[in-house]
Amino acid sequence: MSKLNNYKVVATQIDGDWDILVESSSSATPFALSSFVNALHGNFRAFLCKKGDEIVAGCLIVLDDTEHNVVGHDLVVHDGIFFREFEKLNRAQKNSEQFKALQCIAEFLAEEYSHIDLTLAPMLTDVRAFQWVHYHDNQPMYQESIRYTSFVDIREFLDKKPLEDFTLYQDASVSRRQEIRYGYRKGVKVFDSNDFERFILLYKNTFERQNIELENDLLIQMSKLLVSLYNDNRILMISASTTNDEVGSMAVFLMMADKAYYLFGANDYALRNAHTGTAVLWQAFPFLAKKGIVSLDLEGVNSPDRGWFKMSFGATIQPYISLTYRADKD
Repeated sequence: MSKLNNYKVVATQIDGDWDILVESSSSATPFALSSFVNALHGNFRAFLCKKGDEIVAGCLIVLDDTEHNVVGHDLVVHDGIFFREFEKLNRAQKNSEQFKALQCIAEFLAEEYSHIDLTLAPMLTDVRAFQWVHYHDNQPMYQESIRYTSFVDIREFLDKKPLEDFTLYQDASVSRRQEIRYGYRKGVKVFDSNDFERFILLYKNTFERQNIELENDLLIQMSKLLVSLYNDNRILMISASTTNDEVGSMAVFLMMADKAYYLFGANDYALRNAHTGTAVLWQAFPFLAKKGIVSLDLEGVNSPDRGWFKMSFGATIQPYISLTYRADKD
């Protein structure tokens, strides 16, 4: 690839100015926001790609303790490479600037770190700049793999109309439509909540039932994260309970601009037949739509059970890319 004489990568702080850049970008996700990142335990580093003095892109990574490897974080779904908006450029010019920014970042990371693991946002689909690092050299190259998430469009949930008239309901599977109807018929109550202690307990119990022991530090981080995001008005937590006020399911949605992400969910196994698991998602859609949310990312369909459940809501599948780089060829 050609040399980028006028482009450079510089370190920056994860603060209010960083948030302004994140929020103004259509290719950024809320996983890069300071209220998300600064609530977690991790060696986070933020960088700006500049063309001269002009910011072109941002990059958020997580290092291990040696600071030689980019390792990611369990709670950060998408690593933050995103572009500044180029309102005055045409398509060809915009594509060129984005490619050069990615080339600059890809080369910088390969020079600075031995091992690299990045999980890009679904909006970032052109990774040729990574594929072409060391393209003509006898050196290690980036490798990519495909993962998947799923989206639902919830704009129609601003309207009050019969259940059968919702396009998303028509697109849902037969069994999911049945569960949706049962939820209404059985009087499942859905409401917003900030009872984070109840959620963490339910979340812990959900995994214990599967004989999966969560690290205590992870639960501590989750608790701190929920409080931080709530104080920043970034999350909506929904509870679904029976007519006896027994909470059967809870879900947390992360929001930025007109898009939301399904962040966490938990269910009470003892109430598995109470129809709260479907209701906590389906009946959350009007809550989110009223907050200006247009699209909900159901976050991951990469295991059989979760994939089937989420796609059964009539979701649209969307690929995203994970990148790896190993300088020592091991």
